[in-house]
Amino acid sequence: MNTRFVEAFLQVARLKSFRAAADHLHLTQAAISNRIASLELDMGARLFDRESRELKLTPVGIRLLDYSERMLELEQEILLLGRQGNELLGLVRIGAVDSVVHTWLIGFLQSLQKTYPGIEVQLTSETSAGVYKALREGTIDIALQTHSIEGEGITSIPCLSIATGWIATNSCRISEQEPLLDLLRLPVVTMSHGSQPHHALRELYRRVGLPVGKIHHVSSISALVQLVQAGFGNALLPLAPARSAIESGLVKTVDCKVALPNQPLVVSYSETHSSEAIRVVAELACRECDTFVRALPRLYSAI
Repeated sequence: MNTRFVEAFLQVARLKSFRAAADHLHLTQAAISNRIASLELDMGARLFDRESRELKLTPVGIRLLDYSERMLELEQEILLLGRQGNELLGLVRIGAVDSVVHTWLIGFLQSLQKTYPGIEVQLTSETSAGVYKALREGTIDIALQTHSIEGEGITSIPCLSIATGWIATNSCRISEQEPLLDLLRLPVVTMSHGSQPHHALRELYRRVGLPVGKIHHVSSISALVQLVQAGFGNALLPLAPARSAIESGLVKTVDCKVALPNQPLVVSYSETHSSEAIRVVAELACRECDTFVRALPRLYSAI
């Protein structure tokens, strides 16, 4: 089985678009379609449901996702066999936003340490704006964050998304008839200015015809949860980073009866001064993120 066909399948599945996958792999859309068609011919089954409005995986395609990631990971390990000491060496500077710190960062670092012990990591935690600025200025090599970073010499790999939702203090009373209106009439806590939850929140105010109310912007997930617990407001945020507080009963989730946009997770790295270690670590980060998301309970996952 041609691993380039498998790589094309993975990118289409992640980006949910043949065109976006073609742009990411620097190929034509026809080339991507041909690779997927060849892979489907090899397997004897369709991998994507092309009849629905949104590109969706078939049951066979869903099962192939995990195999594909393992196959490409194994290919990378095979390519490393002939190198002296079978080991990549070097310093990789990584910047991560708080949503990543509170979800899949530790698992990724543990996997990185086990798989590539010769790679030294220098880690910083930043806001989305801080991570973006650091990657553009070259003070970090890899950004683990929540949106694609555009620019010459920068590659962004989209990973699986996580669910966005509302949390509230346990004493908060929200009506079942109009929960969104109740939530928006009260003070709200959300992530920093310009973040995906912040944009989603402003759209919710517009949707129900309310002026933008009192909003607290907090980049720290821990601080955000504590503000909710203390009654300073209800919060719109990615739910997975707050999973511990939710499952321990410190806060509760609230269904606002409106579909909310998912929180993207993206791994970006600079190709300007990129070493093989940086590229390998970025690819490993995306695989570890996707593994984490697939293991999440349905409440927290956008799958």
